[in-house]
Amino acid sequence: MPLDLNYAPGAEEEADDDFIDDDDLPGPSSRIKKGGTAGDKGGAKGKDPGRHAWEAEYKKSWDIVQEDEKGSLESAVESLLARGRRKRALMADTPLRRSIIRHMFIILDLSESMMDKDFRPTSRFEVIIGYLRSYVVEWFDQNPLGQIGVIIMRDRLSEVLVPMGGNPQDILSVLSDKRKLEPSGEPSLQNGLMMAKGGMSHLPTTSSLETLIIFSSISTADPDGPITIHNVLQEMVDSKIRTNILSLSGEIKICKQISERTNGKFGVALDQDHLKDLMWDTIPPPATTIAPPITVGVRNALAGAAAGQQRGAGGKAPVGDLMVMGFPIQLPLGGETLCSCHGLLKKGGYLCPRCGSKLCDVPTDCEVCGLMVVSSPHLARSFWFLFPVANYGVLAVEDLMDNGNGDTCFGCDVEFPDTSTIEEGVAQVEDGVSPTGRYR
Repeated sequence: MPLDLNYAPGAEEEADDDFIDDDDLPGPSSRIKKGGTAGDKGGAKGKDPGRHAWEAEYKKSWDIVQEDEKGSLESAVESLLARGRRKRALMADTPLRRSIIRHMFIILDLSESMMDKDFRPTSRFEVIIGYLRSYVVEWFDQNPLGQIGVIIMRDRLSEVLVPMGGNPQDILSVLSDKRKLEPSGEPSLQNGLMMAKGGMSHLPTTSSLETLIIFSSISTADPDGPITIHNVLQEMVDSKIRTNILSLSGEIKICKQISERTNGKFGVALDQDHLKDLMWDTIPPPATTIAPPITVGVRNALAGAAAGQQRGAGGKAPVGDLMVMGFPIQLPLGGETLCSCHGLLKKGGYLCPRCGSKLCDVPTDCEVCGLMVVSSPHLARSFWFLFPVANYGVLAVEDLMDNGNGDTCFGCDVEFPDTSTIEEGVAQVEDGVSPTGRYR
């Protein structure tokens, strides 16, 4: 049989490849892999032709810092310091009426969208859990009389992860166990709000009722029925529950509407630093915009009672916005006794001054008589935001010396540096020490 000299086995295979559409191939387009004009266009845009947009290299924060003309980082450091000064200058130092007793539910979205890795190099879930640990510690440090509970939303359901309490260690221990915090399914904003409202229904109106929602998804899967999320929103407004929402994906109409109608704040996190700023803005107690209708103030109540005594009238004294608190008795770390809050045998604790029940931690509400039990140091620390410190002003060293205030700082009694020496850059001290004498 004669041989066909024109037969080439590889030619047919190469010809068959031409009929395969590049869009059917997995991964990046094969046209870009082969190079040519498509690769040149992709390179002109500054993108890696062999990777997707989300597979790009992690951008390090220290690469953003640019040196000035002299090769120094002084300009970058000055810009960061100036940003901090501007932020402090914008802080209001006007005394406002604030509630020193706060009850907050943190509603956390644990849907599948929390696994998105747009907060490089980790996912949203890792960043939020890390920030929440620091947030809880800072929140209790500035609000010692407050209480926090945690609610999670996943699989179209809501679950109370940590009940309302005043012990930050309970919340931190739960947040450390990531097996109970695995994201899955879709969130239900309606169920989360209903559970938060039910957990605050027994609380008095004298305290500040708040919710902080960290929402990652771009939609909410609410149950179908006669009660909608708008009905729940109206109940939140009637109950005076302030709702703050932080979105990780974008601006959502229903979330913004909930925040506006409940006098809360709504923000969209642009990056990790912006997310932290938005979370930390909710730590200071909010200003009380609407006073309870039955109260007229302590001073007015006392003044009205004094005026009634002078007139000899036997009428009822006006109602003042006072609330009952109790200072507990601390128990020694001896034998184990049964606590009324958990029903467990524990060492130490506190005794309620009204009913004598044992409590594990303070501040808290007694489970037997309902008395709010606090300690005197917590009560004293809670007044720090009622009298804010005035903003500091920048004063030149020359002005202080000309006014005869001396050459030393009034606060720390440290001598002011010689400005001429600093400007010339000549150190008048021993070698290896900076001109100011502070760094070696």
